[in-house]
Amino acid sequence: MCKILLLILSVMGLFVAFRSTARSSEMAGGPDSCEYWQAKADASLPRPTAPDPDLTDSSTLMAGIECLLKMEGNKNRAAFSGAISLSVSQSFENTPADVAALYYISYLYYQRFDHADAVALSGTDGSVNTPEVVREAYRSYKKWFAEVKRVGLTKARQMKLDPLKGTKVRWY
Repeated sequence: MCKILLLILSVMGLFVAFRSTARSSEMAGGPDSCEYWQAKADASLPRPTAPDPDLTDSSTLMAGIECLLKMEGNKNRAAFSGAISLSVSQSFENTPADVAALYYISYLYYQRFDHADAVALSGTDGSVNTPEVVREAYRSYKKWFAEVKRVGLTKARQMKLDPLKGTKVRWY
């Protein structure tokens, strides 16, 4: 009788663990879902459990960029932040998820995580990640993405289209 009870409890434990993993996976989604991409920038979302997609596939990258652009105004804590380069001695406050989303977009576009020295947007006056700076960056990234969709990702890279061109905003 004891062995049967232990067997039943073991099976129930496995079932509960499986359901929890499945639910977590559903919440994070796969590379075909916006939740997958947004979890890359937003620490409050469950980490994606799906394998990383092919980051050389243009359609995958375009879908990811489109999802990340929807994060404007998301002030949750970012999944990553701070200095990227060892040459930066400044410390940074926690980066908001919407700024991390733009940084991740640039990572997807440039295929380099170290495309800037820090996960921080700077205005000409030295302000960092202020609402005005972030708003201007999103405006520019959306305009840039419309052009990237028009010409294609490969051509945009060849043309060296810069998401922040013509703005007073720069990556730190």
